[in-house]
Amino acid sequence: MHRHYPQRDLQSAAAEYSVGCYSRTIQLCQYVLARDDESFEALVLLGLSLLAVNATEEGISSLEEAALIRPLDTPTQIELAIGYGANGRSALSRDLLMGIATGHAETSDQMLRIAVGFEALDQPRLAMEACRNAGALNPESAEVHFRMSYYARQCGHAASTIEALLRRAIDLEPRNVHYRVGLASLLIRLGQPNSALTILRSVVPAELDRVTCTSCLKRIANLYFDFGEVAIAKRCAERLQALVSAANPSSQMSNEGHSVLFFN
Repeated sequence: MHRHYPQRDLQSAAAEYSVGCYSRTIQLCQYVLARDDESFEALVLLGLSLLAVNATEEGISSLEEAALIRPLDTPTQIELAIGYGANGRSALSRDLLMGIATGHAETSDQMLRIAVGFEALDQPRLAMEACRNAGALNPESAEVHFRMSYYARQCGHAASTIEALLRRAIDLEPRNVHYRVGLASLLIRLGQPNSALTILRSVVPAELDRVTCTSCLKRIANLYFDFGEVAIAKRCAERLQALVSAANPSSQMSNEGHSVLFFN
């Protein structure tokens, strides 16, 4: 009979969780808890993994049980608060996130995660404020500026403000394809195709396989098609097709002409 050793299983569970293997983490934590139902570490890892696979109610229960043993650290508190929101307990989620943001969050990554929680609650202004706090903690973070541009758009800020934030993100990380695609998409919407093309030159098509935004790919495909660069436009369309197929294997896009592949 195979014997399970709680400490070894716990170490393995932590390793599996760190690389996103949540189902295996859940299994290993259950092995540990079968031997020690008050293992704080196993309850936390189990709860976080359950939340990650959208088993929200079970994840909350596991984290609440862990919190009865000893206080949760700040990142875990944030995940629990987000879990409450996903479980329909919006007021509790908002209050907890606000409490953590004003009292316990210590890093820009924690503030950005709090912003995600507020966004899920349809609270873009609170998300924007959390992003500002993240910027105060780490003013040289390109990700902070990029995310702030996203929330600024949701809050209805001027296009010039959004553009400035995106350009700052690119200044800090010039080779980041996501930032460049974000700015190019904005410039296309603003009727500045030449500027958009200039922004994209250093990453498209070289980094095209890293682009996951389907609406952005549609705009980029149209842009290159309009400028007569059909080969790159076709690459964008192929990347778009791959993403659509991955999301819905039964879906098909026409490859006859450009009426389907290139549109605004």
